[in-house]
Amino acid sequence: MTAQRVVAMVLMALVPLLLAAGSAAAAPGGTGLVIEPGHVAPGARDVTLAFRLTDGDPAVPTTRFRLLLPTGRPLGGVTAPDPPGWTAALTTTALPAPAPSADGPVTEIVSAVTWTATAPRATGPADFTLHVGLMPDGAGPVRFRAACTDAAGNTVEWTDSWADGGPEPAHDSLKLALGAAPGPVVAPAVHRGHHDGTGSEVPLPGKATPGGIAATMAAAPAATVTLTMTLRALSRRQHRHLDHRMAP
Repeated sequence: MTAQRVVAMVLMALVPLLLAAGSAAAAPGGTGLVIEPGHVAPGARDVTLAFRLTDGDPAVPTTRFRLLLPTGRPLGGVTAPDPPGWTAALTTTALPAPAPSADGPVTEIVSAVTWTATAPRATGPADFTLHVGLMPDGAGPVRFRAACTDAAGNTVEWTDSWADGGPEPAHDSLKLALGAAPGPVVAPAVHRGHHDGTGSEVPLPGKATPGGIAATMAAAPAATVTLTMTLRALSRRQHRHLDHRMAP
C-alpha cells in the first residue's frame, strides 16, 4: 500500500469526527423554554404546569416573560404564583359562550400571564408555575405562545403566526400533548444475521445523542494525534527507502 493511499484512508476516517466536533462547538446558545410535564390527560383537574426558562446569555438575563394561553380551547381556573424575584399579572378575556371549569361554566378566562422581574436575576434556569383547575377535553396539543424580553430589550418569541412581512419568530409555539403518557423508548431492532465478525449481532446505528456528540468531540484530538504519528512513520519509511536506493 502506497503512502498516498494510507494518508487518504486516514483523512477519510477523520473527516466525520472533525465535522461533528466543529458542528457541536459552533452550535450557538439561545434562550430556551420548555413545559414540564410534556403531556396531561384530557379534562384533567388540578394540573400544575412548569415553564422552565434558560437564558441564552447569562450576562443579559430575561426580565419579562409573557405567556399567551389558548382561548379557543380555554384552560379553566388558571392561577399563577409569583416566583421569588418576580411578580405575575393576569390578563382576562370575556368568552362569547360559557366554557366549562372545575367550578362550573364561566364566561371569562385567563388569556395571558406576564411575569416581570423585580430583583436581579441569579444565574441558572427560572421556573414559572401555572395552576390549571381544568384542562380542555379532546385530542391534539394545547398550544402556548410566549415572548421573553431580556435586560437589553431583545425579545424572543414562540409562536406559529406572525405579521406579513415581519420577522419570523425564533421558535414554534409551545405544545402540551393531551393523552396518555408515552411508552418507554424502544431500542432499535437488531437485524438477525448481521454480525461483527466474532459471532455477535450488531444493532443498527441509532439517533445521535448528547453523549455520542461528546464522545465524538473527545475522539477528534486522539484521531488527530493518530494522523500525525502515521505521517511521521510514513516519512521515516520514505527516507529509509530513499537512503537504501541511494546507497552504493
